[in-house]
Amino acid sequence: MKILVFVIFLLTSFCKFAFSEEHSDEQQIIEMGDIEYGQYLGAECASCHQQTGASEGIPAINGMDAEVFVALMLAYRSKEMENPVMQMIAGRLDDEQIGSLALYFSQLEPPKWSYFHLLKSKSW
Repeated sequence: MKILVFVIFLLTSFCKFAFSEEHSDEQQIIEMGDIEYGQYLGAECASCHQQTGASEGIPAINGMDAEVFVALMLAYRSKEMENPVMQMIAGRLDDEQIGSLALYFSQLEPPKWSYFHLLKSKSW
């Protein structure tokens, strides 16, 4: 499961840069966001997405790039990615809420072992 999430992250990151427009949909959604609102909403996310890392196949989202977070949530919301729980959760969120969550989680310190931590620390 960790490998699948990692592959999805890499593909999403590649698509973000390879096909980015001047002002992508993801960037527009992030601009609607509010970090404090994201912190408020993020309590529900943190009940499954543990701060310390993957728990029973559920990946950590702390430190995730905001645009990648938005792209993943939009994919779940449109049911392009299969996970009934995430489809239900993303389906309840509007663009402002997704942008707020993206801003909030992107500002958090990622787990030490995660791909996001390696990107931020540039220790690779």
